[in-house]
Amino acid sequence: MDYTIAPPPKSYLTIGAAESDAVSRLHKMTFTPLITNPLSPTFYYLGIRTVSVAGRKLPISPSVWSVDELGNGGTVIDSGTTLTFLAEPAYRLVLAAFRHRLVHFTSPSESIPGFDLCVNVSSDSRASLPRISFGLTGGSVFSPPARNYFIEPAERVKCLAIQPVTSEAGFSVIGNLMQQGFLFEFDSDRSRLGFTRRGCALP
Repeated sequence: MDYTIAPPPKSYLTIGAAESDAVSRLHKMTFTPLITNPLSPTFYYLGIRTVSVAGRKLPISPSVWSVDELGNGGTVIDSGTTLTFLAEPAYRLVLAAFRHRLVHFTSPSESIPGFDLCVNVSSDSRASLPRISFGLTGGSVFSPPARNYFIEPAERVKCLAIQPVTSEAGFSVIGNLMQQGFLFEFDSDRSRLGFTRRGCALP
């Protein structure tokens, strides 16, 4: 649920095969395969095929998202990490695409530590922020709303809550801010991840 809601809303966790099947049918999930990394078996890896900003696909090499023979790289989805982290070659292109789309916004008078891109916004300009979409293995698309990756560290200032992974041994991470408002199903029996914008507030 959205962390900015006050009082904080409750989420729910359902465990078990029968319950998961019922949730999938009720909420019409789309699925992407989970990828196994034998050297990091406790993480949930997923396959990214494309990334688009404002509907424009970015020229990111598929090798950026792959897991190498040493178990390095790849992308995990993790509820314990707050921000989203992208491999540095992808991050550069994503950041440039957002900067291009936000050229009509002014920059804050003071820099915001920890963020590479911040803009001044009015209270009604949320709809003008560009949208990022991740094309996943299996044909599904994860396209969260802008409030999932533009946070407000100061009044009327929005900052891009995506950071680079600079280590060659590091992996990209879809963090919990990016996951807000989605219901997820981690189906380990079928090695797949289901997600939907419907039903995350109701068990």
